Amino acid sequence: MNLTIGVLEGGGVAPVFASHFSSFTESFRRFLAPDGSGPELRPYRCYQGEFPDAADTCDGWLITGSAASVYDGDDWISQLEAFVRSASENRPVVGICFGHQLIGQAFGGTVEKAPGWGIGVHRHDIIAPGAPVDHLELLASHQDQVISPPSEAQVLGGSEFCPIGAMSIGRNVLSIQNHPEMTKIFAADLYQNRRPVMGDAIVDAALSSLDRSTNEADARTWILDHVYRT
Repeated sequence: MNLTIGVLEGGGVAPVFASHFSSFTESFRRFLAPDGSGPELRPYRCYQGEFPDAADTCDGWLITGSAASVYDGDDWISQLEAFVRSASENRPVVGICFGHQLIGQAFGGTVEKAPGWGIGVHRHDIIAPGAPVDHLELLASHQDQVISPPSEAQVLGGSEFCPIGAMSIGRNVLSIQNHPEMTKIFAADLYQNRRPVMGDAIVDAALSSLDRSTNEADARTWILDHVYRT
């Protein structure tokens, strides 16, 4: 069975990174269907006010990362929160980075600045019984994170730096802070570009961490199993 996943984009690709991918949807298409097969991805530029007509327009939904913060107060963010709450009643929903944070805020949790920049390869141990993996070692790029989860959420795992690194809400919602769709080539370019903002020491440590192995394939399986099973 081939499903359609609506990709709720939280931003566009900055021109300086256009050589890596054309849109956030394209980066997730490469991640979720590296061999060209898999679910159809249908983009919605929520950051420009483009939203689906209804929650049942697609079989599932995925919220991308964003340069925005979920607490910025923009109208499109509150509209996206409302859509996600509605869609999660009958459709699987996955949130990545900004999407993870938006889910946290939309369901009553708190999102704030982290104690520094989270960049490079970060390991999150998965502690939830029955989870399909025991850890996720993925690329990170965030300054915000979920500080307190929604009351109905189950925290699935995290790290000392980011205790709420993955969570679920009911049967339909799965969210992950770090970026399984990000490539190391793009990450290196991104970190170098943001060196003036992040600082030399943090960027150098992040670049050194790129030698570590990562398990994006495990994250892909978890996400697709969630979408297809729900």
